[in-house]
Amino acid sequence: MLSRFGWWKVLLIMLGAALLVLGILLLVGRIVDYAGFADELRHADPWWLLLCALGEVVAYAGYVWAWQACTRVGGGPVFGGRTSLRIVFSSLGATRMLATAGAGGIAVLYWVLRQAGVRRHEAIVRIVGLNVLLWVVVGAVVWGAALAVELGRGHAPTAMTVSWLIVVTACFAGGITALIVLPVPDPFLPPATTRVRRALVDAIAGLELVRRLVVRPWANRRALVGTVLYWTGDILCLWGGLKAFGVDLGASALVLAFATGYLGILLPLPTAGIGGVDAAMTLALVWVGVPLAPALLAVFVYRFFNFLVPTLPGLAALSTLPLLGRELRRAARPGAVTAIGGPMPG
Repeated sequence: MLSRFGWWKVLLIMLGAALLVLGILLLVGRIVDYAGFADELRHADPWWLLLCALGEVVAYAGYVWAWQACTRVGGGPVFGGRTSLRIVFSSLGATRMLATAGAGGIAVLYWVLRQAGVRRHEAIVRIVGLNVLLWVVVGAVVWGAALAVELGRGHAPTAMTVSWLIVVTACFAGGITALIVLPVPDPFLPPATTRVRRALVDAIAGLELVRRLVVRPWANRRALVGTVLYWTGDILCLWGGLKAFGVDLGASALVLAFATGYLGILLPLPTAGIGGVDAAMTLALVWVGVPLAPALLAVFVYRFFNFLVPTLPGLAALSTLPLLGRELRRAARPGAVTAIGGPMPG
């Protein structure tokens, strides 16, 4: 994939992202007064940056766990720890390269499963299931945070809390209704129907996969724990950035601001929504009462660990996809070992 784009295009994309971030920084600096901005930087506590780094380590470890669990459930391929890490970072590298709200990363995950011998329908179902599981968990947490604020346990604007309560409730109700009206006996059996019907069945089968994971939490604890760790680590990174600049934000407000800003990643912007996420998350923090200067600085710290630090290993892993594909095809041959890339951890 990198050979298709060319390294010079990769560098241009990264340079453009850096200039965009710098432009936002200079613009906000003018708004809040450079002297006040510099004062926030002078009084920052750098020890909290260690928590930011730890949070992202936890987040990526959790994502690897969730990926492994969603691929192996129901007799799917078992990816070893090192291979899973390569796959996850390759997906991240593709997300950095392409716009369209993470479609590049999803394409890499689909390609990996196909190279490992998984049928088209099953590969789609497993990827849909992984992404639905991620959003189901964070949706439930955000819904709980919004409800807690409405019950007097925290502070956040009513418009924010009510919006999340309505949206999450509607999404959960829609998903449950779809499972009841259009049940899928076996999510991994391909439907023999029209293209439109196949797409609908693929989506419902992904929901059914998540339902099976959730109703047996102990048997599928790797998927659930991994997903919780992914979001916990990412939110912990943002909280560490806020603490570094002396902001003490309650748990409910933190979760609501994080989730509201995180929606910026759905915008079709290159390099993982850089600029869109930064602006959205900064505004969300300001909306819950954080002053503009520390809010912006905290978001930049968060994005440094969440975006910049993993980008180079992600692009490096992406460049090894042809080699990884050959390894996966060899492991998928009849008689090959079940575990791909070594034993499963834990």
